[in-house]
Amino acid sequence: MRKLFTGAIVAALIVGIMGIAAFGQVKFRDIPLSWILDLEEQMATPWTPAGPNGEVITAAADLALTAAQKDTIRAMDLGEYYFMGATLDQTEILNKVGMDAVLADLSKAPMPFLGAESISEQIDQINSFAARAGDVAFIVAEAFEGVTTGPVFSALSNAGVAQLHNWTTPVGLYDTPNYIGLVDADGYGQGAAAAEILAYAMNYEGEVGLIYFALEQWTNVMRLQGAQDTFAKYAGIEVVSEKGFTDPAQSYDIALGMLQSHPEIDAIWGTWMMGPATGAAEAIISLGLVGEVIVAAPDLGGITGASFIADKNHPIVGCGAADAIEMGKNSINAALKWLLGEEIVHIYTVSRVYPIVRANLVDGFYKQTLASGGFLPRSVLELLVD
Repeated sequence: MRKLFTGAIVAALIVGIMGIAAFGQVKFRDIPLSWILDLEEQMATPWTPAGPNGEVITAAADLALTAAQKDTIRAMDLGEYYFMGATLDQTEILNKVGMDAVLADLSKAPMPFLGAESISEQIDQINSFAARAGDVAFIVAEAFEGVTTGPVFSALSNAGVAQLHNWTTPVGLYDTPNYIGLVDADGYGQGAAAAEILAYAMNYEGEVGLIYFALEQWTNVMRLQGAQDTFAKYAGIEVVSEKGFTDPAQSYDIALGMLQSHPEIDAIWGTWMMGPATGAAEAIISLGLVGEVIVAAPDLGGITGASFIADKNHPIVGCGAADAIEMGKNSINAALKWLLGEEIVHIYTVSRVYPIVRANLVDGFYKQTLASGGFLPRSVLELLVD
């Protein structure tokens, strides 16, 4: 009898531990396919109200090239063009996929990527373009930081190089002669989508912490606003901590401090996946709070982010993924229309958002990465098998 009794206790403990580990079935609600697809449908039109300077949103359809314009461009010598960014992360890869698709259709060379690992390196690159401005037709740029790089991007525009920018408009560039506009994701929608996912999983009750980018960047301003407004809708949810970072590597320590200062936190919203959200997840794991705290972010983070969402025992439960491929297409189309002499000054256009959780991960990943493969590897698919 004693052996049987001891075995029963052990069995009960194992079941209890397994129940706690499968946290989507215990403290937090699993997010059903019907709910996430309804949210996706609502996000088919932008939630971002306007651009950083009050610009009305230009629809992607209005940037599409006509057949006659395509023929004209095929016959043109465009000169040099570049995509300036950071380290060719997943978003930049998808941006470039979109750009290259448009250029290939026009029989033009793929978009060269010019990465930088620091603000100073990007400034040096911009200055080198200014020194030979007559050779460079246009650039699509992701400013490392909008304040410090503003004067050199402005000088480049004054020197004659046309510019499309992604995510944010560098300070002082807006009124220069060769600034075309800003190509963005629906940042407000991204931030709101991640917040809606957390709110649903929490059953609209509990405490939340926000980790945001402290430097001025329009898309992240919108992401944070979308999250704040969403959580404010729900009387049962309280945002107990908001902390900014300048280096994504700070996110682990920020989350650790949040969790220790506010032990009742149920969810953490991070302004993007790789760094803010993953740092928060690592802090949750290190404190033994898996099953007690969940995380979501306003972007997917490629296959790595998808693998976290697929794993029922990982703190990250969802995201609001931007159509970064469409962003790339919008960028090239706008630049080419500018070169053709169209009046497209100060455009602001955004791409749609795909809210993604475990229930629609396969379909959502395919939609967001369609032109670059679109299929999850077996290792991720196996995590979706209960």
